[in-house]
Amino acid sequence: MEEEIRKKRNILKGIGILEIIGGITGIGLIVWFLLQGFQMNSYSVIIFLITILFYSYSIFAGIILFKKTEKGISHSWIIQFIQIIGISFNGITYMFTSGGNFMLGYNWTENNLTFNLGIASEFDLSISQDINNFIQINLIAIVIIYILDKTLKSISEKNELLNNYFEKIDL
Repeated sequence: MEEEIRKKRNILKGIGILEIIGGITGIGLIVWFLLQGFQMNSYSVIIFLITILFYSYSIFAGIILFKKTEKGISHSWIIQFIQIIGISFNGITYMFTSGGNFMLGYNWTENNLTFNLGIASEFDLSISQDINNFIQINLIAIVIIYILDKTLKSISEKNELLNNYFEKIDL
């Protein structure tokens, strides 16, 4: 039983590593972008700060999940939930992924289904005059949320069984 719990916790540690790598990759891409001589204005500074905050939170969630397993699940849920939807409507765009994605969506502007597989982190929070209306669902984030939920339930059930077993032995 303890071996099964350890295996489940290793799954959580794997997700934690993915979140850490995704956050580091995202911040690395921001630094690379800034080193390319990007012209900064107050709008771009705010966007970069928000981006760094999101990726830093991904690193934080990954570290907590890796070190403290079940206690870090709530942070990992949050970081995964904000990655589920990518949307652009009338020039306002939001998309955030940390550590890869498989986006399935629909583009109203081009009237077609879209598929996008990304192995790196992506962030887009923009206002543009280019109209490209779409909605995308990140299937990887949904799968990770499912795994987090199933793993937490499994660990909780096994811990409860172990506690009941040890209580009966102590009687």
